[in-house]
Amino acid sequence: SFVMLLLVLLLKLPGLSLAQVNERVLDSKELLAREVEEQLIAPCCWRHPLNQHYSGTAEQMKETLRKMITDGQTQEEIINHYKSIYGERILSSPPNSGFNRMAYLFTPLMLLIGAGIILITLRRWRSGRLNFRYTEISGNTSNVIHQGRIDAELKEYD
Repeated sequence: SFVMLLLVLLLKLPGLSLAQVNERVLDSKELLAREVEEQLIAPCCWRHPLNQHYSGTAEQMKETLRKMITDGQTQEEIINHYKSIYGERILSSPPNSGFNRMAYLFTPLMLLIGAGIILITLRRWRSGRLNFRYTEISGNTSNVIHQGRIDAELKEYD
């Protein structure tokens, strides 16, 4: 259906030959196949997206999904086909629904909290409120005591 609509639109353009139309249709099918490959995980190892994997299983899946595209199936239909076989773990990113929504909300929330903690810590550090122990130790009384010890030890070596 999508391919037929694309074919009709391309034929209406002046100056296009049938070979050029066919080439553009093939390019659009390959683009769709690559998009689907990015969204699926290779089921042989469950680590890499299908477009980055070259095992026998991955290559067979790539051939099958290209045949499905040629048969006129949409991206959603192809993904649903593989979800029905392997479950949602075949998807390279979790769907933004149900419990999986936590993954989409938790990450930005943690980044904001972390940035806030860093900002507050930097402001306190620059204002001197975090250096209270250092100022007590480096006060005049401790310098006098240490200076007396240093002078006494230096006199022993002379």
